[in-house]
Amino acid sequence: MRQKVFTLIDETLAALKASGTLKLEQVPGYAVEPPKNPAHGDWAVNVAMMLTKPEGKPPRDIANAIVKGLVDSAGIVARVEVAGPGFLNFTLKPQVILEVAREVLLAGDSFGRRAPKSTGKRVMVEFVSANPTGPVHIGHARGAFMGDAVSRLLEAAGHEVTREFYINDYGKQVETLGRTVHKRYRQLFGEQVELIEGEYPAEYVIDIAKTWKDEVGERYLRAPESEWLPEATAVAIRENLKAIKVSLEKANIRHDVFYSEASLHAAGKVKAVAGQYKARGATYEAAEARREGEKVRSEDSKAAQYAERQRGGTFLMTSQHGDDEDRVILRHDGTPVYLTADLAYHQEKYERGFDRIIDVLGADHAGHTPRIKAGMILLGMEPKKLEFLLVQIVRITRGGEEVKVSKRKGTVFELEDLIDEAGPDVCRFLFLMKTANARFDFDLDKVKEQSKENPVFYFQYGHARCANILKKAVEKGQPFIGLEGLTEAHLARLTLPEELAMLKKTSQLPDVVASAAERLEPHHVLYFCQELITDFHSYYTRYKSDPIISGDLEKTQGRLALVAALKQTLRSAFALLGIHAPDYMEAPPEEE
Repeated sequence: MRQKVFTLIDETLAALKASGTLKLEQVPGYAVEPPKNPAHGDWAVNVAMMLTKPEGKPPRDIANAIVKGLVDSAGIVARVEVAGPGFLNFTLKPQVILEVAREVLLAGDSFGRRAPKSTGKRVMVEFVSANPTGPVHIGHARGAFMGDAVSRLLEAAGHEVTREFYINDYGKQVETLGRTVHKRYRQLFGEQVELIEGEYPAEYVIDIAKTWKDEVGERYLRAPESEWLPEATAVAIRENLKAIKVSLEKANIRHDVFYSEASLHAAGKVKAVAGQYKARGATYEAAEARREGEKVRSEDSKAAQYAERQRGGTFLMTSQHGDDEDRVILRHDGTPVYLTADLAYHQEKYERGFDRIIDVLGADHAGHTPRIKAGMILLGMEPKKLEFLLVQIVRITRGGEEVKVSKRKGTVFELEDLIDEAGPDVCRFLFLMKTANARFDFDLDKVKEQSKENPVFYFQYGHARCANILKKAVEKGQPFIGLEGLTEAHLARLTLPEELAMLKKTSQLPDVVASAAERLEPHHVLYFCQELITDFHSYYTRYKSDPIISGDLEKTQGRLALVAALKQTLRSAFALLGIHAPDYMEAPPEEE
């Protein structure tokens, strides 16, 4: 419906320009939104206020001119009024609202979605990117579900989306993992060798060592480190990545690309980006910072202190573009730091031609974002293309206590543990129900309750109730006639204000999806569903004396069309969030 009002306004403005009533050298962006008070109509339009300055006329004069010259070629308007400073409040004809049911059913599972790749824009979303030194734990969970939901919404908005996982498979961390695997491997042959502080004592490392032993036998027992370390590290990364992918699959999360940090080093791209910065004059050596006799003190910047400890280094001038200080990109011996690889990786993202590059990161990485942004600017990249979605950690609780350890494994609480206990739908719902930067507790006890107090249960029960009504109609010999048999006479029996309000709300799903995708805020789709479900539960309860299925066959078909449209809307919206839409759930105790 909203798009029909946009078309109506655009056609009217074109006619007013042609008649000379308005100059309209350029039509500014304007909003078509549901009014805060439903009594004011179906849609409120602010176009008159937006035209005040370019037209040099009071907004109410412009609004009245639009009303007088209204071009309603589709015949959809019942009433239009000028309100307040110049708002246009449109009330549409009832049949326009009733036809929403038909439009939803005709669209089916594509309702709410634009055609794939219709915008022509390519978007990359990097998320999870857990170190391949261990499993995906609960610290990664919210970012995993948030990244997946954002990717789904961007696709639904018509963009071509690439989901990417960056593998930190280079450096001391993974080498330490490789050394730990080799020690466990030797232990399997009866050697007495102990782990040292900083190595990985968890059970999964023993499992990796067993796999490696089965593959290579005794080959690396007496080999020099230069031979066994690359192999032990490679098998550790391989097996951990395999486990990570299994966990993500269990969460119904997929990635299109797994990008290796080691591949950047192997291709020479990390050292190359440092060279590009030098060629652009964007770096300086640590000694240059003290040319004028400056002395590094304890209260000086971390970068200056680092230079003192390392006896020099190459600094990138990130402070010129929003960072709080310059950053080291090469140590005094010329070896790159982690930041340098990350800069090379982001340069590579730009070079792949994405129109929008989104990093989903934990909030603890907030300090890392300005240096990456500054690094891209120093390479001449467009900073607006790069966005960061920072996700706060969620506290998992049971019995009022924070959960950090798996009772079954005696190790860190993993994503798989959470899914096994709460279920993937519950996890998605709770991790997506608030903005990414909001902190909250995930109560494992509460989500197991089958009641109205459990928001996840109440959410899914809305779809199940719709499915159950349609099933009962079949059992009573009055099945929904379907789209082909649905007539205007059937829909015209939907006269209750609640029925029209629900149809108006369902029509808003495409706009909600587009807005949520643009803002990277999946919770707006979830809130839309919650509001629609609450309206339906209230309607169902209020009119039990005037049931959906009755002896009035025409009214029954109209109401079943409404139920079918609501069911399809919820099913489409649930899918956009990655949440299952069940056809059956036991009624909560308060409704039995």
